[in-house]
Amino acid sequence: MPNSQFFFVGASVLSLMFAADGAWPLLGFSLLVMFTGIWRADQEQLADMTPSTLAMFLARQELPLLPLERFRGQELLRYESGCPVYRILRAGGCEWELVEEPPSMEPGGDYIRVYPGLLYRCRKS
Repeated sequence: MPNSQFFFVGASVLSLMFAADGAWPLLGFSLLVMFTGIWRADQEQLADMTPSTLAMFLARQELPLLPLERFRGQELLRYESGCPVYRILRAGGCEWELVEEPPSMEPGGDYIRVYPGLLYRCRKS
């Protein structure tokens, strides 16, 4: 499929041609081409994102994205997307440990997702 620039240039050329010719009803077709270009540009941007950035914007349905402010962190590892990444999070008497490699998760598992899209597993005490 052609890239988004093809559709944007095509929509511009079609708009100019239809406007110069006075074919006003055909301007709707150039809008359709432009919306196709916008859709294609979104697909290209999603394909260029790193997995960590994608996880931040496209949170999984089964695991809502929780704010980091709800937890107390221990053992700072690094900063990601401007946020601290802790190995252990504590909240309400529970401990959560960072999962580096996301497992194939079954619904109802002992996992949470914390901003910016990091996966934590409940530690058994």
